[in-house]
Amino acid sequence: MEPWKQLDKEYLVDAPWLKVAKEKCELPNGKVIDDFYTLWQPDWVLILARTAEGKWVMTEQYRHGSGQIALEFPAGILDKGESPEQAALRELQEEVAFCGTHENVKYLGVYPVNPDRHRGKFHVVFIDNVVKGGSTHFDSNEDIESRELSDEELQKKIADGTFNHPLQIAGYFKWKLATRAL
Repeated sequence: MEPWKQLDKEYLVDAPWLKVAKEKCELPNGKVIDDFYTLWQPDWVLILARTAEGKWVMTEQYRHGSGQIALEFPAGILDKGESPEQAALRELQEEVAFCGTHENVKYLGVYPVNPDRHRGKFHVVFIDNVVKGGSTHFDSNEDIESRELSDEELQKKIADGTFNHPLQIAGYFKWKLATRAL
């Protein structure tokens, strides 16, 4: 099996937070696709933060794409030159006013957002024994509330669809698998 050859690319949207490209591609069998559309958004970090009491630190915020208030783990865009671990510690403080230490940070991996058409990636970082401290620092378009859920409560919310972000569920499942291996 061979990858496709990109023959041409035209950006239909070229903004800092989103790029949409129309690509002309040649398949290994010689067939040419004139209009394959791809998306790009900045890489981001998913933060699985757990308190010493075993509670997951969660956020609730409005998500315009779904038109709903969403229950999520904290997450955020990686700044230029920032490692996923550094971004996780920074975003945790900014979004929910929790602090973690470098020795309690575990990098769980990087995954494609959607390998079919999306060029963005997300990193999964687990931070254990986080503590409340400091204050939040929201971006101008953020309005975030924080909650703490036990593992049992979180699993119930996954089962009933209250917690329904598929990439975040995948990150949580990756953590579950990694902790079984320890």
